[in-house]
Amino acid sequence: MRLQEIYETYGEKADFWWIYIREAHATDSPRPAQHVQIEQPKTFERRAEVAQGCTAALDLKIPQLIDDMDDTVSTAYGAWPDRIYVLGPDGKVAYQGGPGPQGFKTDELEAKLKELPE
Repeated sequence: MRLQEIYETYGEKADFWWIYIREAHATDSPRPAQHVQIEQPKTFERRAEVAQGCTAALDLKIPQLIDDMDDTVSTAYGAWPDRIYVLGPDGKVAYQGGPGPQGFKTDELEAKLKELPE
């Protein structure tokens, strides 16, 4: 996966976190996925299990965090259904990708990471 490659290349230059939020295409949602058969988790423990399974299936080595059941991170960052952010050394958003999956542009992410100071 391209995101994993970028992490391996720039992991020393920037902090990377893979934050698992609400399941985008749960079986009990209006738009269930064909390739994933996951019911929307009702507890944090179940969300953590699903997140770990997703990370394993994608073979990601990026450190993982899990959003709380109130979707605090997702709401604060407009992360639904997925989104890439880069925070600059000052803690401010230096790059905000568009909503995924169409806005999940790893080339833009890599370009922004190249611009960060060493």
